[in-house]
Amino acid sequence: MNKNLKRIMALVLVLGTVSAVAPATNFNILTTKAYASDDENDETTLKSLELKTSSNSTIRLYDDSDYDSDNKIDDDEVKDDGKYYAKTSSSKISIDIDGPSTKYVKVFKGTSSSTKGRSITEDISLSSGTNTFIVRVYYNKPDSNVRYDDGDVASEYTLKVKYTGSDSDSSTSTSTDKADSYDDIYLRKLSVESESIPLSDSKIVYAYNVASNIDEVTVKAEPDYDYYTVKIGGKEVDEDDKWKTTVSLKTGLNEFKIKIEDDDKNDERVYTLNITRGNTGTSNEASVTAGTTTTSKVSQWVQVNGRWQYNDDLGIAVKNSWFFDRTMGKRYFLQADGSMATGWLFNNGKWYYLGTNGAMNTGWIIDQGKYYYLNDDGSMAANTKIGLYKLGSDGAWIR
Repeated sequence: MNKNLKRIMALVLVLGTVSAVAPATNFNILTTKAYASDDENDETTLKSLELKTSSNSTIRLYDDSDYDSDNKIDDDEVKDDGKYYAKTSSSKISIDIDGPSTKYVKVFKGTSSSTKGRSITEDISLSSGTNTFIVRVYYNKPDSNVRYDDGDVASEYTLKVKYTGSDSDSSTSTSTDKADSYDDIYLRKLSVESESIPLSDSKIVYAYNVASNIDEVTVKAEPDYDYYTVKIGGKEVDEDDKWKTTVSLKTGLNEFKIKIEDDDKNDERVYTLNITRGNTGTSNEASVTAGTTTTSKVSQWVQVNGRWQYNDDLGIAVKNSWFFDRTMGKRYFLQADGSMATGWLFNNGKWYYLGTNGAMNTGWIIDQGKYYYLNDDGSMAANTKIGLYKLGSDGAWIR
């Protein structure tokens, strides 16, 4: 029986019982206008449901997994308890709805009883193969930590989304990232010395660089929900610690595992934070001799085929990744053509994006559906305007 019909019948029975025992002189209490509470939802079904790629293109919906053109479904044709199919090469999607307020709607990835609902406004990363999502509308505003088995559900919609792309399609994904092997549990924020590191659902390995005279830093790893257990380098942190701890650094590469688990220990994810402390035996400055540039091959910016790249402490170029250079002191200034100018730039820490070949990017780039602008020296612009486009404190274009 339809859920709404059940509720209406129950209300009729209650009113009938009250009217049978209520004095006639007080019958007006049954006709007094009633107002729903702020937490009660009067839009219990979706008027439309639409899938979008990270570049905001619409993904077609079908009512059958054969994706035949005769089975296409318009976004306003979705029905309660319906099952719909889609396929896309985009590694990240979003869901747009019309009808109820988004505060009454949650999305679940999978149907495990411990699966936690996420906001309908959040971007969703796809795993290889077919991904199952349940979109639920609630009669009342659900708790922020609502699980799949919780809440008074008014209507629900099943989405079967097939990911046809590959891991290499994601600009932030690397061969060392196995994010899809983990559960649907994430960090909200990650920072070193209060410098925020851009996070991606499809990436679990991040790099950070400090000067050779820095022997400890403060790492903050804030989870999506405060009931998650977080360990940084084996040490547990919580809300009382503001999710922070101080870690010691040796010269060269320092690897820290950041593990998060839910309260019943069923779901977990492990991030790797690689912090490189500049080698004391090498200079972090470039020297200029007779018009040529000489650089160390490890923990340094180096020029390869006319383009700048950053080599880690093993001499391996950082690729497909954001990289934060916190090195203090004089640094060379990079011109638009990649050559080194005669002037110097005092660098107090900047974000760079290194591409698939390790080359430092400049200009506009798109990363996980967000636009960023990289200056001529490769550093990420933030808290400014590029032409008519305003960039926020995280560097992303504010739409």
